[in-house]
Amino acid sequence: MRKITKIAVLASCLISGCGGSSKTTTPVSENNTNGPSLCAAQTIPDGAACVGVDGRQNLIFGDINKEYKGLIITLHGAPGYMAKVAGIFDANMLEEKGYLVISPNGNGSAWQWDSNTDANIGDDSNYIANLIDYAHANYTVEGDKARIFGYSAGGFMAYTLACHIPEKLSGVVALAGQFRGDFNACSTQTPVAIHHLHSPSDKDVPMSGREYGKIASVDATLTHWLKINGCEDQFLQAADPAVTATSAGTLTLSWQGCVSPVVLSKLDGVAHESDYLSDALFEIYQSSMALEN
Repeated sequence: MRKITKIAVLASCLISGCGGSSKTTTPVSENNTNGPSLCAAQTIPDGAACVGVDGRQNLIFGDINKEYKGLIITLHGAPGYMAKVAGIFDANMLEEKGYLVISPNGNGSAWQWDSNTDANIGDDSNYIANLIDYAHANYTVEGDKARIFGYSAGGFMAYTLACHIPEKLSGVVALAGQFRGDFNACSTQTPVAIHHLHSPSDKDVPMSGREYGKIASVDATLTHWLKINGCEDQFLQAADPAVTATSAGTLTLSWQGCVSPVVLSKLDGVAHESDYLSDALFEIYQSSMALEN
């Protein structure tokens, strides 16, 4: 049971400042008759199929004969790979809960995704927009949008998508990856539900951000979407479960009066690379993403 406390603060103090064009898409399965099945040179995990869309490989957890309550796209880190992020969020669990899950392969660059929002809309934003259209055209999925779940560099890209194609998104879950670039280049006024999960102990991608890569702080990232989503300064505070076997717990802040939710979950004592408990993650972000159990 969550312990909830109502607290009023200024949005600018939310973390540390108060002391505390559509292309034709054709599915092509990749097969390897001389050994294990591979997808983008990686072993295909149980429950997944490898499907090529617009020349790029994707893991798809789903069945064309089933009906789904929504579409979830998981974005991996850098370095990273599709099966890893699908495992962090447990794509098979999400599919069993009634959601079509797609994990696309990155672009092979050092950052894996065109996630610097200073640039014009990049190939990756266009690709994922087309991938969303592909999923809704080829599977029976409610609605016409997607939820983006990103880890690390995939989290950077999730925020870029919230800037570039918000009309195609119903929500973003960003785990240990915040906004990257210049906020002036993200002029969207279209609300998107945001749930950010991060640990103050993360040394690889600090919550305070870093100059290299133009990675913004989590504070600045959420302040940007608090304004877009029309949130009040007040938030509810809740105690949530630990997301690793060794961490102490999670403190979740949910801002009030938002057109779409803005939520921050601070993970106690969690390293960037961790064995995340996907069921605990789901329990934490389920409500903000309007997911059914």
